[in-house]
Amino acid sequence: MNHPNRVTRLAARLERALLVTSLVNIRYLTGFTGTSAYLVMRPDGGTLITDGRYIEMAQDLAAAIPGIDLKQHAANLMEVLVGAIGPDTEAFDVEADHVSWAFARRLQDAATGRVLPATGIVEALRKVKDSDEVDALRRAAAAGDHAFATLDGLLETAESEGDLGLGLIDSMRAAGGDAAGWPPIVAVGANAARPHHRSGAGDLAGAGLLLMDYGCVVDGYHSDMTRTVWIGDNTDPEMVEIHAAVLEANEAGIAAALPGAKAHDVDEACRAVLRAHGYEEFFVHSTGHGVGLEVHEAPWVKKDSEDVLEAGHVVTIEPGVYLPGKGGVRIEDMVLVTEDGNDVLTRSTKEMRPA
Repeated sequence: MNHPNRVTRLAARLERALLVTSLVNIRYLTGFTGTSAYLVMRPDGGTLITDGRYIEMAQDLAAAIPGIDLKQHAANLMEVLVGAIGPDTEAFDVEADHVSWAFARRLQDAATGRVLPATGIVEALRKVKDSDEVDALRRAAAAGDHAFATLDGLLETAESEGDLGLGLIDSMRAAGGDAAGWPPIVAVGANAARPHHRSGAGDLAGAGLLLMDYGCVVDGYHSDMTRTVWIGDNTDPEMVEIHAAVLEANEAGIAAALPGAKAHDVDEACRAVLRAHGYEEFFVHSTGHGVGLEVHEAPWVKKDSEDVLEAGHVVTIEPGVYLPGKGGVRIEDMVLVTEDGNDVLTRSTKEMRPA
């Protein structure tokens, strides 16, 4: 990952010092993967701050990024932070979404300058993926596709939703995934009416309707995909109809996810299809979200989103219809917005009865 470039781009955007406290943002900027760190960024450079557990890792990272130095803290965290910010600084920014009120008060008591809230500064950079990030996302998506391709084999031994979830994880890891992004959502029959069903002992014998929402992490970057299939004979005509409507909505959303498109218009493209089929009221979540170092991040593909898609954005398109007590269908793909269109990173078939 080109961390020096990211640090340079951020520094060029700053008018004053910024205290970065989100570990995800710190990883994006420096590659740091420990559990405790702070990064003070200034227009002229920055300081990575951590404790003794991670000092050796931090030394290597700081040495590889021009303009970044390193400081260690123990019980004197506020003193070190203020020193890195500059004790005579009149005002500095802090990531408001990632600190507690108590932390902000302690910092203000220690500093002579004003603590100002800042939001979305690093996240704005993270929206646009560079070639290294896209490569990691492609590999994560490919691991998810591999897991789906092994579904028949997994179903031969899995007896419950939880068993199948573990099988999907093992299959993704065998294909290069470092870890599961979250416990897979595996929902059988009426359980699929719950968008975030917690997979458990649901019996897979004669499964019928089966919804799977899962993903993995490769080099810190997530995949996210959902497929809804029918296992066994005697498909439910209503669910077949819903699946066709959701697939049409998914494809309409993908077709709309182009550079320059307003994210809320992409959301509307999916909703319009479901509205025409009479299912919009059963679409109870947003159409999608960005994917990267976090499985849910900007840009946001939803009704009230102000985001505008541009080349390098990676978003999900995941319309769904959920009938309480009956079942549900969701189909989700990861889509890379390109200069002249888009590229669907998740390649698994979306048919209800995959061959």
